Amino acid sequence: MRSLFAGLVRTIVRILALIGAVAVVLGALLLDFVNRATTPERTGDLPGTAVVFTGDFDRIRAGLDLLSEGRVDRLFITGVNGDAGLDPERFATQFSLPPEQVQWLDTGRIVLAPDAHTTIENAWETGCWLDRQPDAGRAVALITSRSHMARASVALRNELWPVGVVRVVSDPGEAFDIRQLSLLDFAEYAATWAITLLPHGFWPGVEPAICLTGGD
Repeated sequence: MRSLFAGLVRTIVRILALIGAVAVVLGALLLDFVNRATTPERTGDLPGTAVVFTGDFDRIRAGLDLLSEGRVDRLFITGVNGDAGLDPERFATQFSLPPEQVQWLDTGRIVLAPDAHTTIENAWETGCWLDRQPDAGRAVALITSRSHMARASVALRNELWPVGVVRVVSDPGEAFDIRQLSLLDFAEYAATWAITLLPHGFWPGVEPAICLTGGD
């Protein structure tokens, strides 16, 4: 009887320890999620390379503005395809690019990558492109909307490590309200965090063509 009681106590202790460990991990993830979601408007220096994860057109416009203002030197836009409402052949027309910026498409200051359809594929496509840039710096600027920033930035951070990721929100006027925290957004962030720690072979989605061909 005493042995049975001792075994029950050990089982309860192990369960409580497991619950405690899970609570600590979830707490750390929640703090990181809130920190990423509350990214302030960035007015200081930025890395030379900026990356846009498509979704809202405002993200692309924000990237083009930074390039025009000289705050970044080149712009990589991942996910330029029909799912994002974009067409690489009509990109210049869709965003009314002036002649100077149209030339940037030809000279590589603006790079359009068409294969990513998810946040994870965005990070994957960016990583493959950046690996082929001999002048890649120690950090890139990620441009996306505030609601997307948490999972986008953690995916890119895990893909590019040790290259740093500087977060730039395309909608800085939209303040994050912790009271409106979406459990779905947090769950997507946590899943993205876990998946992108794994080797690419375990990532869902299709490997972008740039990763297979080595093209620019």
